[in-house]
Amino acid sequence: MRVKLFRALVPIAMAVTTVGLVAGCSSGDSGPNPDAPASFDSGEQINPHPISDLQQGGNMNFPLSQVVANYNYYQIDGTNVGTARIYAALMPTAFKAAADASLTVASDFFTDITEAEVDGKQVITYDINPKAKWSNGRPLDYTDLVAQWTANNGKDPAYEASSTAGYDKVESVVRGDNDQQVIVTFAEKFGDWRSLFTPLMPAESMNSVEAFNTGFVTSMPPTAGPFRIRTIEPGGKRIVAERNPDWWGENLAVLDTITYLPLDSTAAIGALQSGEIDYYELGSNADAFKVARGIPNVDLRQSLGSQYRHFDFNGAPGRITSDKAVRVALMKAIDRDYLATSQLGQITSNPAVLNNHIFVDGQKGYQANNGDITFDPEKAKSELDAAGWTMNGEFRSKDGQQLDLHDIIPADTPNATQEAQIIQQNLKAVGANLIIDAVPADDFFEKYILVGAFDVTHFTWEGTPFTSSSDGIFRLTPGSTLQNYGQIGSEEINGLLDTAAAELDDDARIADYNEADKAIWAEGHSLTLFQRPFTYATKSNLANFGAPGFGDLDMSKVGFLK
Repeated sequence: MRVKLFRALVPIAMAVTTVGLVAGCSSGDSGPNPDAPASFDSGEQINPHPISDLQQGGNMNFPLSQVVANYNYYQIDGTNVGTARIYAALMPTAFKAAADASLTVASDFFTDITEAEVDGKQVITYDINPKAKWSNGRPLDYTDLVAQWTANNGKDPAYEASSTAGYDKVESVVRGDNDQQVIVTFAEKFGDWRSLFTPLMPAESMNSVEAFNTGFVTSMPPTAGPFRIRTIEPGGKRIVAERNPDWWGENLAVLDTITYLPLDSTAAIGALQSGEIDYYELGSNADAFKVARGIPNVDLRQSLGSQYRHFDFNGAPGRITSDKAVRVALMKAIDRDYLATSQLGQITSNPAVLNNHIFVDGQKGYQANNGDITFDPEKAKSELDAAGWTMNGEFRSKDGQQLDLHDIIPADTPNATQEAQIIQQNLKAVGANLIIDAVPADDFFEKYILVGAFDVTHFTWEGTPFTSSSDGIFRLTPGSTLQNYGQIGSEEINGLLDTAAAELDDDARIADYNEADKAIWAEGHSLTLFQRPFTYATKSNLANFGAPGFGDLDMSKVGFLK
């Protein structure tokens, strides 16, 4: 399964590739599982223990859903869940999130971060922890923040950034009283300023276009965390991180090593059964969920999560789905309730659709903004008729062109295939021909989605604690894709996103983002399907690790019980 990271709850846009079932459920099950929990607490389920309860040392085998395409998280190929999972043990952040998404300064890296108004401008002062240093021995300093702002502010489109949100509002980033103090001054007010420099990258990975785009395709840049890189095997097939002996934090890491192993989703549950990995994120894989329940000495740890499935259109000129009327009609042809039940029915007794692009259920600000975009095949038919697509045999056509849509999905991901088959049946009922094209999983993003080589597609976004991190998904910027892979948007949406970003009051900013979401729905940008709970099948003796809610895991405290 594959996830693209993004936005509002936990980072950004990542993508996931496995999903549910074709005929409503798997292995003969039908409908929701009455024995599954009806909802999940937002609080983390991580088997918490003090470090004194843990064995010192050992290795954790940590599966990844894909080979890392770029170890620079901010470059468009690197902004995914796999990179983020590795960064949790290796890279600095300005803020850390609790399970309820509340934020505190990440004191291992910054001793203080303060906001003020100076001469009518918003100014943030960052005081870097003087103990903090990169794995190459260089102290963290103001040059790191300067380089990150320069690469991500959108002024030079040669930097292939996944998002410019917030950085494009900054007027200057300069040295303060010393090398460990940084003064950030905004040209425009930015309410979600805490999203900046999380994660923080070293200047070495950001200080030139070449370094940013391609300098760390096969190697990790300097790191600064409780772990550091020991080895990366050719092709990224195995990555070993080791305890950082120079770590200045509260305690040295408990584990000796973490071994990151990219695994095909079809192989991962078997690897958990055989003991080759120590946990597996089940996503919405009902079959894997049932298998995991029967594995000895494995716990199922679940919480509300920031991942959701979505169905995307390509709005490029010449595509059938460049017509908003067609997109909106097709959205009404897809039975999201059935999809949610088929994918989540064995995991929760109350599967539900998601009706917001910016916020997920359980997060402050969530409300349904879909309006009349609900499952209504008859309405979908009439709207396609009105758009000039009339029935011609089994499928519709217009001006001699059949209503054919190529759905690009990653191969060897049964759940994605099953999800596509359900949608294919839904669309066929209204006269649209969905052609399922399964492509190699490692090519899915790089060779298809990122370059717009699709008519429709579906994967998973995983959010961040920062609402503005979804900006690049919905903003239409000619000449720059960001994470708006279908290039669908409007000046209205851009303006509403700008209004929301500039609002410093939290409640008012939430209201503004919901206004933007209403416009995103009306534009037919994409169809949110369902929110997935975090469901981690985890070795029972693994402590301080599991379903994190909306927060961050402290990888220095992860270890095995004595």
